Amino acid sequence: MTGVSAPITFNREIEGSMKNLIIPEDFVKDFHFSGQHLMIIIRVMGTDSKKVTRFFTNSEKKIFNIKTIKTEHGKEIMDDYILTSIYMDEGPPLSVDINSEIPMVRLILDYKINK
Repeated sequence: MTGVSAPITFNREIEGSMKNLIIPEDFVKDFHFSGQHLMIIIRVMGTDSKKVTRFFTNSEKKIFNIKTIKTEHGKEIMDDYILTSIYMDEGPPLSVDINSEIPMVRLILDYKINK
């Protein structure tokens, strides 16, 4: 994991009400922050993968309030970002187990600051 040592909280409006999703740091595979740009790579395995999929489906161009406690630069992030692009891949993990049916979702989220 790069850049974040605490959970990331995502908040966004869904069907007229604010919803949040907290991603534990163990699921954050990469995190890059450069002032105006934020890129996050997430991989969630298990039953929570469906919750993550539902939260991010149809979310491109939507505004998210993103909160972290600490980044690699030591700065806390707590701001509104627009999701500029999303890559979502659902499926079983790549493994050598033949009968492995663990649900999984991989996400690459690209944000720009909403200002």
